[in-house]
Amino acid sequence: MKISISLWFLSGALLFAPLGAFAQEPAPAPAPAPAPAEEKAKPAAAPDKSAAVSIQQDRIKSVQRKDFLKRGRFELTPVFALSLNDAFYQKLGGGAQFTYHPADSLGLGINFLYTATIQTDMGKFFQQAMTALPKVSQLRWVLTGDIAWSPIYGKLSLFTDDIVMFDAYLLGGFGVAYTEKGARLATNVGLGLRYFATSWMVFKLEVRDVLYTETLSLDSGARFTDIQNHLLLMAAVSFYLPVEFEYEFQ
Repeated sequence: MKISISLWFLSGALLFAPLGAFAQEPAPAPAPAPAPAEEKAKPAAAPDKSAAVSIQQDRIKSVQRKDFLKRGRFELTPVFALSLNDAFYQKLGGGAQFTYHPADSLGLGINFLYTATIQTDMGKFFQQAMTALPKVSQLRWVLTGDIAWSPIYGKLSLFTDDIVMFDAYLLGGFGVAYTEKGARLATNVGLGLRYFATSWMVFKLEVRDVLYTETLSLDSGARFTDIQNHLLLMAAVSFYLPVEFEYEFQ
């Protein structure tokens, strides 16, 4: 009897020992160590404006800046002129121009030109042949106020590595033409080229047509009024004041 009770206790212990092992909860895993606090982000440094401007100026631009500026400057121009459209009387003259440039493409100026008339060889031939010469007006001087507009600007290089800056302009204005018969209301139109030699000196070529009306008399005593036009080629050297200019980067 004692042996059977012992067997029952032994078998019960063997039966319930695994259940107790399964019922036991596992030990909790250790909590992870707290991560170190992140360092505060440092504020970004302010951009260097001077460096940005320097980089911008160093960039190659599709349209390069002008090497000569006329805006805000005065132009003083002594000129020499000769006529192109009179086969019988050659007109030679000299004068001066004074121009102010409120903008780089705009000029407001005054033009004065004195002319002398010389009879050509063709005129002398007709005179010796006792042939009547056509009646033409003898221009003495002309004074006009002009507006010049420069829509074209460029660079030129011929046969050398040197680059010459130039611009082309149109001009027009009104004034007075004085002939051997007195003063007449006149107008002039033309076009020109400027070649920039230095920051203060420019070479110019102009073609001007001076127009006015004149009353002429024939040998028979008849009188008629006609429009006179004198096509003039003018060569000049211009001087700019102030002699230096400050370029504004844009």
